[in-house]
Amino acid sequence: MKSIPQPFLKGSLLTLLYLLLFVFYHGTISGQEMAITLPFVGIIYFLLFNIGNPDVQDYIEQKDLLNSHKSLFFPSLVWIILVAYVSLHSESPFEGSGSLLPFLFVFPVLYYQAYPRTDVGRIDYLILLLFVLPLTLVKFHGDTTLPVKGNGFGSLYKISWVLLMAYTYGSIRKIKDIGFYPVFKMSFLGIALISWASFVGFVCLIAWSLGFVNPHPFEGLIQEGFSKSVLEIMRIWIGTAVFEELFFRGLLQNMLAKQINKSGAWKSYWTYGIVIMLILSALASYALAIEYIWFPIIVTLGLFIPAYFLEQKQWQAVGTYTALAIISMAFGLVHYHKGSILFVGLAAVAGWAYGYTYLKTKNVFYAALVHALVNFSEFLFQLHDIK
Repeated sequence: MKSIPQPFLKGSLLTLLYLLLFVFYHGTISGQEMAITLPFVGIIYFLLFNIGNPDVQDYIEQKDLLNSHKSLFFPSLVWIILVAYVSLHSESPFEGSGSLLPFLFVFPVLYYQAYPRTDVGRIDYLILLLFVLPLTLVKFHGDTTLPVKGNGFGSLYKISWVLLMAYTYGSIRKIKDIGFYPVFKMSFLGIALISWASFVGFVCLIAWSLGFVNPHPFEGLIQEGFSKSVLEIMRIWIGTAVFEELFFRGLLQNMLAKQINKSGAWKSYWTYGIVIMLILSALASYALAIEYIWFPIIVTLGLFIPAYFLEQKQWQAVGTYTALAIISMAFGLVHYHKGSILFVGLAAVAGWAYGYTYLKTKNVFYAALVHALVNFSEFLFQLHDIK
């Protein structure tokens, strides 16, 4: 038996840890379901923890697995894994719009193989949106929760999106600094925890002034227990945070910062950015709660004005903080569907915390950790009551 190649070692150890946690948290499911699901958990998490690692990307490139024909092997493999899991649960994955998945999975790889690029441009955002948006609209039949019979360990369908985004833009498109791989540094963990604590402190001030502090914040947490709390954080981390942070921070914020830096005109981007975001914030407030129009406007100014002065100081590459402000505010506006303008503003501030963590660590997993902790911290507040 051959030993595990060095580039895959860290991801393999983390996969083993997740397998042990899976068995621990889902010991009550049937033996048949465990036998079906466990191999899929092992395979999909092995891919998740390895595909974005620069050493792994160099390794597969050296093995000539990224040429025009072999590059389709990975998206095909992900699709086969998804189909196999659903089929083993007696579901048909080929009904309705789900039959479009093979095309959607290979589409961005085919484009970048046909039209290689170096500098970031508008087409990169278009290809990303043309990949992600249809996947949110496709109805894929069958329950892809790991496991199907249990309280969930991530959705195989959503994880497949993450894998293909990381593969397409990291290995094929070769965007630098996506940071989609596990790395263990205490300094990075410290940055993540400080970002989380800073956001929670800010929300506490807002919650106290507007009256949506939870009078018994720890009651439900105590009832659930520590073990279930850890499971919930893990569920959010993989189920929501990793996907959103790869999309918003590892790709959008990262690519926009590179584009602004290349243009040398960060002030123009900053000006257009703040004007557009102020208009969109006002429109969102008008639609949801005109009496709180001041809140998203103050948040917008509170993100863009510091970004302006930080750009002038040039503590990071030019364009870094302009991109951070634009994507953070866009992230907040995406939460319009929550029906609360206060939630939109708070999500924008949270976006700054996630983006700042990514900026300082160059790692999506730490930004996702902050995201998971922020979402989990909702027990401190009555966010569902704010409109």
